[in-house]
Amino acid sequence: MSSDTASPGFPGEGRVISCASDGSGPGAPRLLESLGEIDSPWLEQVLRAAGHHLSLTGFSIEPIGAGNVSDTARIVLEHQGMGPRSVVAKFRPSLDELHAHGVGSCAYTIEAGAYRLLAGRADGCRIPELLWLAGSDQNINLVMEDLSRTTRAGNQIAGCGVADAEAVVTQFARLHRGFWPMAEADAPGWAIRMPQAGDYWVPVVERAVPIIAKRYAEDLPAEYIALVAEAATVSRAWHDMRHAAVTITHGDPRVDNVLFEETALGIGAILIDWQVTGLRNPMHDVGYFLSGSVSVENRRAQERALIDRYAEEFGTGRGYARNQIVDDYRVQLVSGLMTSAAAVALLPDVPAVNQLLITLLERNCAAVADWQSIDAIRRHT
Repeated sequence: MSSDTASPGFPGEGRVISCASDGSGPGAPRLLESLGEIDSPWLEQVLRAAGHHLSLTGFSIEPIGAGNVSDTARIVLEHQGMGPRSVVAKFRPSLDELHAHGVGSCAYTIEAGAYRLLAGRADGCRIPELLWLAGSDQNINLVMEDLSRTTRAGNQIAGCGVADAEAVVTQFARLHRGFWPMAEADAPGWAIRMPQAGDYWVPVVERAVPIIAKRYAEDLPAEYIALVAEAATVSRAWHDMRHAAVTITHGDPRVDNVLFEETALGIGAILIDWQVTGLRNPMHDVGYFLSGSVSVENRRAQERALIDRYAEEFGTGRGYARNQIVDDYRVQLVSGLMTSAAAVALLPDVPAVNQLLITLLERNCAAVADWQSIDAIRRHT
């Protein structure tokens, strides 16, 4: 689920984006409207743009994932040459209502901008290798390396263990330090800014409060339902909060937006789904992830050690002291709760969605209560 949506007039309107290893030009792949339009000539052009000169004898498409603002598939390639045997393609969603959200949130522009910004950074966070990218505010064709055979996907309801969480916060630190500190004037125009995002999301969070109270009266403790209502009263102040320094953040770092791999050094994490990348306090990502993707018991037992791991990887001497990290974490823990609450107002009222949202709200509320995050927001305003 997306956690930030651009308000009308948000940067990115009307732009067309394309990039590949050798750029676009004559013979470049055309922008497709759906996965169903993919054919062998188009795939050969994509591969050629990425430096793979192959003649395909066939291909097959296997839908994967359940993204809210995309149709994603694994494409198995048949050829006799040296090159990828499969790729992953991510396109605009085929359902009109999901596409409308993608357009309204500038999700296509944001994800394209994020991949262009992050691709090829040797010192940055781990992301899939980019093979081809083209799009506009209305569409996206994103083709990446296929990691499905060598990684395992995160499971949001099950959550992740401490070793997985350590791998993820390590990637956050590498992402954040690479752009730290980033001045507003230097930030990409497509990157989400929290005050503008709040224009859309604050009313959504407020609208969710009575829905949660009615729908989940038998599923959530009364104190958690009350906590959601209290969080809504500080949503505007939280979105508008000024920070001493900000950086590029993922924005929606749920564990099911992470792939895990076994490396010689242990578990590694790969961050995917960059549709809400923005300019934020770095603890937005850390608080969002630990409060929603780690069980309450594991978070309580290990979050201080995980914050230490983040600080260690971020590096001393960069102007982000551990005591400031902890203070920011306390405030930014509400990032997960705000997103989960808003999702109740936006996603369908069906059993599978409700099971996910109840799990998230239970974890989010426990974290916000443990750290007294709402009081901390009030002290900052």
